[in-house]
Amino acid sequence: MGKISATLTAFALAIAGAGTVTAGAATADLVLLHGRIHTEDAHRGVVQAMALRGNSIVATGSDADIAALATRSARTVDLAGRAVLPGIIDAHTHPAASAQDLGKCSLEDQFLGAADVKARIARCLRERPGTPPAWFEVTMVNPSGLTLTLADLDSVIADRPMIVGGSDGHTAWANSAALRAAHLSAATRDPPGGRIERDAEGRPTGTLRDTATDLVYAARPVPTLEQEAGQLARAFDSMRAAGITSVQDADADEHLMRIYKRLYDERRLNMRVRATFGLHDLSAAPQALIDQAVRFRARWAVDRDFLRADAVKIFADGVIEYPSWTAALLQPYLDASGRPTGNRGPSYFSQQNLNEIIARADAAGFTVHVHAIGDRAVRSTLDAFAVARQRNGSLDNRDQIAHLELIDPADFARFRELGVIANLQLLWCERDEYIDRATIPYLGPQRARHLYAARSLRDAGALIAGGSDWGVSSFDAFEAMEHAITRARAAGEPPLLPEQAITIQDAVDAYTVNAAFALKQERTTGSLEAGKRGDFIILD
Repeated sequence: MGKISATLTAFALAIAGAGTVTAGAATADLVLLHGRIHTEDAHRGVVQAMALRGNSIVATGSDADIAALATRSARTVDLAGRAVLPGIIDAHTHPAASAQDLGKCSLEDQFLGAADVKARIARCLRERPGTPPAWFEVTMVNPSGLTLTLADLDSVIADRPMIVGGSDGHTAWANSAALRAAHLSAATRDPPGGRIERDAEGRPTGTLRDTATDLVYAARPVPTLEQEAGQLARAFDSMRAAGITSVQDADADEHLMRIYKRLYDERRLNMRVRATFGLHDLSAAPQALIDQAVRFRARWAVDRDFLRADAVKIFADGVIEYPSWTAALLQPYLDASGRPTGNRGPSYFSQQNLNEIIARADAAGFTVHVHAIGDRAVRSTLDAFAVARQRNGSLDNRDQIAHLELIDPADFARFRELGVIANLQLLWCERDEYIDRATIPYLGPQRARHLYAARSLRDAGALIAGGSDWGVSSFDAFEAMEHAITRARAAGEPPLLPEQAITIQDAVDAYTVNAAFALKQERTTGSLEAGKRGDFIILD
């Protein structure tokens, strides 16, 4: 199967309505005729035409009915048979943070050995020369099976700090100059939820896992707010060109919100943004974390349509790929010979603390958005949501678990039972180096049968919302839909568990009406119906 769509145009980002033509319908100043408009309404209707007035959809229906609503000065667009969809809603992404990596040395998530990584970085250094003490940053390095020693890093660049970021978002490597700038030494303790890899004498080797990466990133020079806002504006332009009109920032903090607010104040925010506040202080008492989130929500309740922060983000575990092994599993990882290692991966919170944080956040009206990769982390999170439902009842907060790389089959039905949304990164439903070299050998064939089990979730009644996890992976929703439907990277390549494929309609729903529901904006976006915002895209 080829691409679902080669080119998309973000045609309008607006503010209200669609449905069928009714008596007394308002006149329109924009009409779209002769198309295939997929409304994503309750009946998944497809109509010929759509009328808008200002930023609101007035009606959808036949060409004749919609043409009759046009004023003399109305603009008419002949779709010439092209398809129209609601604007894409990316329900899990990191635009403000990822935008800051644009223009840096990117290794584009290619599966490379240490020698090739060093060669690619050396090439970037020739293309982007700098002088001490300027930092040099490398992004999107595929960490699967990759070992970079401190000697490797220092051989590439020794006289200025360098940080190399893993494409998984959970791994980084720092040369000696960067370790010195961050004051990391044998005396530095591992931060909660992170690991500094060390040699036999306890000295940092330059490899950092999870929250330990923050220790070095925090030592970098700080760009101006205007520079960061400019980077984000450019990123949003690219996302809109890919058809995206709404995003859920899956891990925001005060600084990132200031970047969004700068664009909003300057009337340059051309994307609907719902932010989740990261609850990362693993040493804090549960109520203290919720109190922080309540203050954050109040401070950033800027505009219900365009900028709000009424969700919280929790990391239940890390990543599953070798050699990180920070995802929490029910059974141990296997070694290269297929024998159990005794390592099941860490849980970032005790069950008691996770129960308390989720139940209290739920009671405070937050959407709780949890990163859970391994089957133990998924079960632990579902157990915590069960405690919240028992204490609070069903508050319809649209709670979500993201990523869900490995789920025990006993837990599929619990998503529907507990009203928990499966927030899936459908681009990952493919065979690649992460799967073939760094995951399946260390899980074994029995567990690997349940990787990215989108169809099993759907059949069990779970609501699936789509998210990209950009900049860990591409924000191209149509490529992600293709992977979800074919379970393959491209035509002719072997699929990953083809029995877990979902339908085209399932995939479109995930990025439109379902994602709108997840973001609590289904009354205004996600489908093309009268009274909703005019967020739509035209497919070429």
